[in-house]
Amino acid sequence: MSSRRARGLLMALHGGGKGILPKIPNYTAPSRFFNREQATAILIDLIEKSGLVLKEIEDKGTAAVDSSGFCTTSMGAYFTEKHDPDRRHKWLKAHLAIGVKTHIVMSVVITDEHGADYTQFVPLLTRLSAAGHRPAWVVADKAYLGRENLESASRLGMEPYIPFKTNSRGLSHGSPMWNRKYHEFMAKRDEFDEIYHRRSNVEATFSALKRKLGEPLLSHNEGARINELLAKVLAYNVGVVIQQSIIHGLHPGPIGFPARPPRSSDNRPTASVSPPVPEIAVATEANA
Repeated sequence: MSSRRARGLLMALHGGGKGILPKIPNYTAPSRFFNREQATAILIDLIEKSGLVLKEIEDKGTAAVDSSGFCTTSMGAYFTEKHDPDRRHKWLKAHLAIGVKTHIVMSVVITDEHGADYTQFVPLLTRLSAAGHRPAWVVADKAYLGRENLESASRLGMEPYIPFKTNSRGLSHGSPMWNRKYHEFMAKRDEFDEIYHRRSNVEATFSALKRKLGEPLLSHNEGARINELLAKVLAYNVGVVIQQSIIHGLHPGPIGFPARPPRSSDNRPTASVSPPVPEIAVATEANA
């Protein structure tokens, strides 16, 4: 959706002064925000904080890691084998670590179209661990297979489930974790696959993200495209939090959602007034 078309949504949220927006921002505000370098860190921080809202549900569960591409409106030129000019869309890759119970995004890394999956595994797990998540298992496909990734996941307190390739061998000197996981994969394949197949949840997350918010990135410069993609992930997380609050009957508070709402003697959720949510400082042009 273009910025001009989004103005209609902003006007609806304003509701003639009775809605949730006290003032209708200029239609160029989203574009100007996406073009700010500081916006990247702000959006990543908000994504990680929104993931913490469902921490109590996801802890001791499974994290799934994968990546997917989002196309841009810019075209890149290249030559085919016959040296005929051809054009294709450029695109960005979103690398996500999600919780398989709720499909909430716990950490995110954005790279260009050539960003390798393998090298983003450790940064994703490090960020979600630093944010406060404590998954017991992590699942990923063969693109993430390697000594460093297996050992790093173990050091962070997660049991890795990454399938081995047909040419993999069980004798890797200096890596007991590789040897152990290889023999588990070969000797206990059914138990291994039972946990590994939870990886399909991250594919479902990408599908929902693209269907709900669209795959194309409309911004014109690279920094703005990254921020636009991060904004899509943040909007998706907000939707997941709302959905899970309804499913689990959670009540919002100043620091997130409690595990369960208070219940009456007949085991029904009681009507309660949530404590006031503290104001969040928003970065402005003056203090950025």
